[in-house]
Amino acid sequence: MNTLAHLYLSGVDPDRLLGNFIGDSVRGAELTTLPESVQRGVLLHRQIDRYTDRHPVFRELCALLRPHFHRYAPVVGDVFLDHFLARDWSSHHPQALDDYVDWVHETIGPGITDCPERSQRYFNYLVQTQTLKHYRTIDGINHTLGQMAKRARFNSRMDTGGAVLSAHYSAIESTFQAFFPELVAFAQSLAANASDPLG
Repeated sequence: MNTLAHLYLSGVDPDRLLGNFIGDSVRGAELTTLPESVQRGVLLHRQIDRYTDRHPVFRELCALLRPHFHRYAPVVGDVFLDHFLARDWSSHHPQALDDYVDWVHETIGPGITDCPERSQRYFNYLVQTQTLKHYRTIDGINHTLGQMAKRARFNSRMDTGGAVLSAHYSAIESTFQAFFPELVAFAQSLAANASDPLG
């Protein structure tokens, strides 16, 4: 899953939220330099990624997208699923999406300066562009993927993401509806001993 889903699946604990947000940037021994509560968020991020990558429904989505995006199909699939989470946000969370994103920025902000530089750059980009709020629309997803295409090492064709999402909208929506409840249940099972409930 992409950024919005990872944040959502973190629940409301600030350290777990921060750890999940920086999960892709933490390398090797860097993990042990973080507070234990933040480490748990990083590990949650990794468990979510492993679960997603191995799930047969997500693999079917990647197979659908691979002719368009080749090796970047899983990356694009993650972003597409975030679109449906954002679009139907009120069905998943009691707080409005704009208010939730503002809360995330305020919650992560104080701790981000002690995190890997890559995470700091990404956080600053999200705050400046308000990217997560734009995931609700196909145009917003297309812009996000276009920015990602500029940073890709190979010709990713991610800049065509909006058109591909439009062409396969119903199929990708069905993927989200089949997959996301199972992912939520998985994350809840991992957090079963936590003091705060998901959401």
